[in-house]
Amino acid sequence: MMKKFLLLPAFFALGCMAVRAQSLRVTPGVVQMGDIALKSKNRVELTCVNVSDKPLVIRDIQTDCTCTKPSWPKSPVMPGDSVRVTVTLTPTDRGAFYKTVRFVTTPASGKVPQAVLRGKVY
Repeated sequence: MMKKFLLLPAFFALGCMAVRAQSLRVTPGVVQMGDIALKSKNRVELTCVNVSDKPLVIRDIQTDCTCTKPSWPKSPVMPGDSVRVTVTLTPTDRGAFYKTVRFVTTPASGKVPQAVLRGKVY
């Protein structure tokens, strides 16, 4: 019985570490782009805020396809500071789209920060 009580705090501590808070807040989380023309360049600005107590670096921004190109500052983002990220979408296919933009940071965030671009290409 005593072993169970000793293991309980260890499992609780591991669970808390696994659910670390997100270090980077990205807004807006969803961008409704509406109807856009095929092969047109469409720019979206996202704001990224370091909500942790340590500097972080956006190492990479991953997108669903090559038609979505991000641009961001490579310098560290200090706690409480924000940076602007520009994402350019140049659609190559017609129809509805749902593009996810994922942020890879150092140190890593608990949950991967992301934004979604939605709309329709005519």
